[in-house]
Amino acid sequence: MYLIIVLLSYITTEVLSSDPSEVFITVDEKYFKTNSVINIKSGQTLSIECASSVIGSDSVNYKWYLSKRPYTQQVNQREEASSSKVFTVTANSTHTGYYMCLIRSEEGYAVFTPVLHVVVEYFDIETVSAKTTIEPNEKVAVLKCSQINANPAPIVTWKKDGVDVRNINLDSNVMHVTGKVVDKQYNIEENDLVILNYQDNYAGTYSCDVEATGSFFKGRTATAKSYSVKTAASFSLMNDNSSQILFIDNGGKPKVGDAITLRCGACGYPTPSYEWYDTADKKLQTSDVYERPSSNKIRYQNEYVEVLETSMIVKSIKATDDDTEYKCAALTATSKSVESIRLTLSDTVPKFNKTIENSQYNIPGATVILDFGLEVKGDIDIMWNGQGLDKFILNDDSTAMANRGNLNLDNDNNVLTISNIQKNASGVFQCIVYNEAGMVSAYKTVIIRESQPAQVAHTTASTTDITVKGNDIHSVRGANFTMQCTGSGNPTPSDISIDVPDSTSAIASSLVKVNKEGKYIGNLLIDKVTEQYAGVYKCCTHNFIKGLKETACVNISLAVEEKVSVTQHSEDTDYTLVIGTQVYGTTGYPLSASCKATGLPRPTISIKRNNDCGTVSTITKSNDIEIIQVDYANDTVCNTDSFQCCGNNTIQGTLYSDCYDWITISFVDQEKPNDVKIENSGNLASDDSSLVSLMETLELNCSAKSFPESEFTWEYRNSESASNTFQKLDSISFQTSVTKSKGFTYSMLNTIGTAGDLLKGTNYEFQCTAKNVFGQTSVIKSIQITSSAANQVSASVYLGVGIVLFIAALVAVFIMYIFFIISSGKKKRSDLGIMSCLVCKCCEPKQPVDRPAPHYDYKLLSLEKMATNSFHVPLYSHPRLVPVEPSESLSRAPVYRELEQMTIQTNSMNKYEQLF
Repeated sequence: MYLIIVLLSYITTEVLSSDPSEVFITVDEKYFKTNSVINIKSGQTLSIECASSVIGSDSVNYKWYLSKRPYTQQVNQREEASSSKVFTVTANSTHTGYYMCLIRSEEGYAVFTPVLHVVVEYFDIETVSAKTTIEPNEKVAVLKCSQINANPAPIVTWKKDGVDVRNINLDSNVMHVTGKVVDKQYNIEENDLVILNYQDNYAGTYSCDVEATGSFFKGRTATAKSYSVKTAASFSLMNDNSSQILFIDNGGKPKVGDAITLRCGACGYPTPSYEWYDTADKKLQTSDVYERPSSNKIRYQNEYVEVLETSMIVKSIKATDDDTEYKCAALTATSKSVESIRLTLSDTVPKFNKTIENSQYNIPGATVILDFGLEVKGDIDIMWNGQGLDKFILNDDSTAMANRGNLNLDNDNNVLTISNIQKNASGVFQCIVYNEAGMVSAYKTVIIRESQPAQVAHTTASTTDITVKGNDIHSVRGANFTMQCTGSGNPTPSDISIDVPDSTSAIASSLVKVNKEGKYIGNLLIDKVTEQYAGVYKCCTHNFIKGLKETACVNISLAVEEKVSVTQHSEDTDYTLVIGTQVYGTTGYPLSASCKATGLPRPTISIKRNNDCGTVSTITKSNDIEIIQVDYANDTVCNTDSFQCCGNNTIQGTLYSDCYDWITISFVDQEKPNDVKIENSGNLASDDSSLVSLMETLELNCSAKSFPESEFTWEYRNSESASNTFQKLDSISFQTSVTKSKGFTYSMLNTIGTAGDLLKGTNYEFQCTAKNVFGQTSVIKSIQITSSAANQVSASVYLGVGIVLFIAALVAVFIMYIFFIISSGKKKRSDLGIMSCLVCKCCEPKQPVDRPAPHYDYKLLSLEKMATNSFHVPLYSHPRLVPVEPSESLSRAPVYRELEQMTIQTNSMNKYEQLF
C-alpha cells in the first residue's frame, strides 16, 4: 500500500494580502519551494529559516516541527523543535527527520512550508566477535548482526570464510534474511543469517559486513560482527517432514523497465524444494539449462522471468505488473507452505488534475465542495480541523467546527464537503499530498458573505485595433479581439452566455467561459472582423438565491470601421494597358479608367479633371466601396487626359481623407509585335551566339514588344536537310515557358536533355513567331551544334589570360629594374650591366643633335613648393636647383636627356627627400 497524507486546513480571514503558496525554506541562504533533502555530516550545524512573501500582517508566528515522517497525525511521532523563524540544527543521530514550519498570523493566516528532510550521516562500526556451536541437523540456526550505528542504512552482506554466501553452493540452506519476516517462531529479523539443517561442512567463520551509503561515507566498509561456527559433538535426528516459510521479499518498489528479484526462504526437513506460481496460479515450469542443479531457467512470456529455486527474477517490469501477485511454495514430502508475494511499482509523484480558481464565494448556509482532482496510487489519509493549521496537525478534535458548519470528507474521491457553512468559516484551505515520490500542495480560499443577485458588466478592453466606449465597441476591419463580459454575484453565477447577431452565428461556438475569483467571465473570440460582424450582442448571466433564479443581461454594440483609402481601379483589357498611374488606350476603341474608395462607413468620392472629355459616373459597389469612373468613347477627340480621385469618411466624429495620384490617359496606335529577337543563353554564347555544345541543354529566349501582349509559336528545321522545312516542336524533346509583363512577352525554349541527344545534325534554325490581334512577326536564329565544351573554351581563355599576365609580369620586372638603376644614381653605360643595351639604345648609332642654347634662369625653389607641384627635374642637377625659362612656369622646364628625367608628383616632404 502507499502511504499518502492529504492535509486540509482553513483560516478565519476574508482578505489575504498575497498568494499563500509563496512560502519556502532557506537553508544557508538557499531557497527551497518544494520538498527537499539535505545531507549533513554528524557534528555539523545547519541554519534553516522559515520564510513567506505574504505581507500586511502585524504579527507572524513561526513553529518548527520534527517528525519521523512528513505531516504525521500521530502525536508521539512528532515534536516541536523550535518557535523561532531561524532554527539552527546541530547534527546528531536524533536530528534526522522531516522538518516542517508553520507560519501563522494574528489574523488567523496559517500555512505550512514545504518539507525539509534532513539526513544526518554517520558511520561508526565496532566489530563484535562471537563463538557458537551448532548441532548437526539443527533445523534453524540464527546468526544476528550486531547493532549497526550508521545512517543512512548501510548495505549488509554475510560472508562465509570471506566469500559472499550468495556465491557458494549453500544458498538453499544458508540464507540472508531480507524483506518481510512471516514466521515469528525463531525470532528472526531482517539482515539475520539463517542456517537450515546444519551439516558439518557448514562450520567456518561467518561475518556480517556493512558498506556505507549516502554522501560522506559512501563506499566505506567494516565488519559489524564475526562468528566462529563449530559443530557440536551430539545431535538429534530430524523426522518431521515439515516445511515453514520464514520470510518473503518483494524486492522493493521498482520502476517500469527495472529488473527485480522476488525471494522466499523456508525451513523444513529435509530441506524444502520450491515452486513458483503466477497470478493465475499457474505453476512456472522449469527446465534444466544450467550446470548447477539448484539453478533452473524457465521459458515463460518470452524469457520474461527466471527461477533460481529460492528466488524468481522478473527481468523487465511492465506497467501491467503493478500489484501482480506471485506465490512461493516450499515443499517437503508431506508438507507444503505457501506465501503470496505482491510485486508493487514505485510511487509516482501525486498531482492535481483540475485547474480551479484561487477563491470561491458563497452565502451562509450553502454547501461548499472542495475538489482538487487528485491523481494518486493507493490509500490516502485526510486530516482536518477548523481552528487553524496548528490544531489541525496537533489533534483530531473537530468540535471547534460546530459553530462554523458541518464538515464531511469523501475519502474515496478526496473531496471536502462543508454543508451549512457560516461566514466565520471563511478562510484558506491548504491541501498537501505526500508519498515517497514527492509532494504537491494546493490552496483554496473560501469567502462566505451575504447573498447578491447576479450582475453583468461589459469588460472588453481597448486595444490598438478596437476602441471601447461603455457598451459600444468600434473595431477596425480585419482586427482580432476578444469580446468580454463578466458576471458577478453571491453565490458566484453558474453560467454566462453571449447571443450573437444572425449574420455571425458561426462564431457563437468560440465562446470561452472562465469561473475565476468569484466571477463568471465570458470571452467571445472574434477573428478577422468584417462588416458582417457589426450588430448588437447580448450577454447574460444568472445565479440562484434561495431557489430563485436571478438573471442579468447587457447589450454590446459592435461597429466595424475603416479609414478611407483610394486606389487605382483601372484594369487591363485587350485594348487597354495599365502601368502604375498611366492608362494606355487604343485609338479607335473605347476606354474606361476608374479609381476606388474603400472604408467603413462607406466613403464619398470626388474627382478633379484637366479636360472635360469623357463621361464621369459614380458606382456604389457595397456598403464599404464607392467607385468613380471616366468612360471615353471610341471616337473621342482627346488624345490625353488626367484626373485625380479623393475620398473621405467620418469615424467617431473625426473626418478622414485620402487622395490617389493623378491618373494619366493616353491613346496610342496599336500594332503587331515588334522588336522580336532570339537570344542564345548557352555557355558558349559568350564566344559565339550561334554555338551550342553537344553536352549542354539548348536554351533560347525569345522576346517581343507588343500591346496587347503576344502569344509565341516555336518551330525549327535542320539546315542540312533536303526538305528544309520548319516543323513544330514536340513536347517530349522540348519544353517552353512564357512570361508576360506590361507590354512585353518572353518565351524560354529548352531541350529536355542535352542538345547532342536530341539534335543529330550540326546546323539548325529556330523560328520564333510572336502574334497578337494586330498581326504577327517572326524571327529566325541559326544554331550550330559543336563538340566543343564550355570547359574547353574556358581553358583556352584561361591560357590566353595566363600568357598576358606572364608578359605583364616581365614588363613590371623591367620597370622595377630601371627604377632601381635610377634611384641608385648610376648614370654611365658601364654601370647598367647587361641592360645597358636596352636602356641606352647602344645597339643603334646615335647622331648628335644640334640644339639651340636658349638662356635659362636658375632659381632656388623651396622644398614646400617642390612638394606641392608637378615639375621636371634633371637627374644630374641639384635637387633644389631647377632651370626655369624666363616668364614661363616650372612645367616647361627642358628635357635634357631621354630617359634621364622623371616627373615627380609628391604630397609630402618625406617622400620627396627619400626619392633624392
